[in-house]
Amino acid sequence: MKKVSPKPAPSETPLLGRRSLLLGTIMGSVSVAIGNSVLGRANALAAPPLDETFLGVSRAITGRPDLDPVLSSRLCAAMQTTFPGYASTIESLARITAQGGQPHEILDRSGDLKKAFLALNAAWYTGSTEDKTNAPMVAYYDALMYQPTKDGLPVPTYCFGRPGWWTEAPPPLGIPIHAPLPATPPPPAPPGVESKIPPQSPPLKPITPSSPPYIPKSRQEH
Repeated sequence: MKKVSPKPAPSETPLLGRRSLLLGTIMGSVSVAIGNSVLGRANALAAPPLDETFLGVSRAITGRPDLDPVLSSRLCAAMQTTFPGYASTIESLARITAQGGQPHEILDRSGDLKKAFLALNAAWYTGSTEDKTNAPMVAYYDALMYQPTKDGLPVPTYCFGRPGWWTEAPPPLGIPIHAPLPATPPPPAPPGVESKIPPQSPPLKPITPSSPPYIPKSRQEH
């Protein structure tokens, strides 16, 4: 009778290898993601000193304590690219703003740095480093000049909603739809007292000459 040799048990080594590889890949990806997240937060919290100085000067000269730090960092880099040696200008501006005061008070005591303050203020409001063709553009939608009317007027090239939103009824603003009734007209003014013309003397009558007019002898001869 022929012996049938038992089948060898399947080796588990390849299976464990695949599981280990998959587990290692997952753990490695998670570690990289956590590391990048922590590193990103650390970089955001530890902003360069120049960026912090620039943000402080910007808040003082614009009077806006809610300026975006990320946008401020980008604008700081763009200003340094546009204006060589702008780092020293930032430090000079910081010494002026460190004395405190409102924006108009800072400008009053800025002296020769007044133009630099105004240029920085304009950069925040326009979103560009210069009012010039091909100047670096840092912000458009978030430029300060569009913020006061952002709730009532869309930023140019942007819209409030889906296409055709302007055909819908505008949101209520607390203004009555129907015009109010006209107010009761005031009573007519009392008639004025008629003033009589004072009596005048009659006009003088023409005087008729009693004798013929005098004619010179020279004319009589002619």
